[in-house]
Amino acid sequence: MKSKSSKKEIFGWCMFDFANSAYTTIIITAIFNAYFVSVIADAAIYGKGFGEFLWGSVAIPVSYFLIILTAPLFGAIADFTGSKKKFLFLSYIFCVIFTALLFFVKEGDLIPAIIMIILSNFAFASGENFTSSFLPELATKENMGKISGYAWAFGYWGGLISLGICLTVIILMKDTIDKTLPIRLTTLITAGFFGLSAIPAFLWLKERKAREELPEGYSLFSIGFKRLNDTYKNLKYFKELFKFLITFMIFNSGVMVVITFAAIYAINVLNFTMEENIFLIIIVNVTASIGAFIFGFVQDKTGSKTAILITLNLWLITIIWAYFTSTKESFWMLANVAGLALGSTQSASRAMVGLLSPESKSGEFFGFWGLAAKIGSIIGPGTFGILTLASGGNQRFAILATGIFFAAGIIGMLFCSEKKGILSAKTFEKRL
Repeated sequence: MKSKSSKKEIFGWCMFDFANSAYTTIIITAIFNAYFVSVIADAAIYGKGFGEFLWGSVAIPVSYFLIILTAPLFGAIADFTGSKKKFLFLSYIFCVIFTALLFFVKEGDLIPAIIMIILSNFAFASGENFTSSFLPELATKENMGKISGYAWAFGYWGGLISLGICLTVIILMKDTIDKTLPIRLTTLITAGFFGLSAIPAFLWLKERKAREELPEGYSLFSIGFKRLNDTYKNLKYFKELFKFLITFMIFNSGVMVVITFAAIYAINVLNFTMEENIFLIIIVNVTASIGAFIFGFVQDKTGSKTAILITLNLWLITIIWAYFTSTKESFWMLANVAGLALGSTQSASRAMVGLLSPESKSGEFFGFWGLAAKIGSIIGPGTFGILTLASGGNQRFAILATGIFFAAGIIGMLFCSEKKGILSAKTFEKRL
């Protein structure tokens, strides 16, 4: 089955996932988050659990709250103006700049660190929505899962390579007088990796929609709100999509706990060293890329709903296993199962939104996808941070509670109809 676009354009689109994964891997998942908790918000100064609380219940949630306020509106404006690529470029530039500025954050610099994380993560998440909104233009219904899987697999290899570079720097500079310098240098590596690797996306990705004339009396913001209102009036065409988005919000809460706190959990509960933790994340990136790649084919064969249900069951197994594990060896094994689930869940969810979205509203609806994702990103890490603080730093209890999100996600998926959603999206597009 042929795609709607050239292989070069698909490769360019995949390269954006390759590039931006350096940010999530190094800043959010593997290195800077642990640096924030253990150094910037030193427990000896601020108290045990305070760093986790600031990270999971303040910095990350505030950045995602900004996405909740802006994502569907910006997506609707981008659809109307035919400027998804311009919006993507702006988000990319701002993320690179604010990530580089994290280099200057040292012990006790709580306010600057929180501000830079909020701004960089807001820019990253905005870009994630805009790049995903190109998927319905690049792929057909028959190969959307596969192409989404390709990109997500590319992304994990981007995270793997950037993490390998950071690990090399940390090892080579372990005897430096300033012990924070190697860690702070990883923020510059992340900014540089993202900045350079994303260039193919802007060279080859096409803006297909022409800019519409702005009606008299409207501004870009008011026309954006008008398009959102039109969506509300035509909600009957998007019932399955919004049922899925609610379900996605729930299970993504659990996914974001793992992304945000897995490295911290390994260090604080199982006494992983920073080097062991980075090696663990490298291996998980490999298994996640395998999961995204394989499940892309599975999704196109069995449907998105089935693929997502399989991954949610894998997540439940992983969470229960994490609660009971007490050895590093066992945690290494469960982390690889989590990797398979991670790559496949994210890729399949993005493709599901693509299947249920009319192409003319892809920016707007992937904005809603981003909104749902970020609400989950507030609920999940926020809940984990609060439970950890309330239990005096007991992260085992907090991780077990995460399983509720995946169980609820399984129930929610049973009420989503993929076939009805695809048909409704086609019906709406034919009306235009």
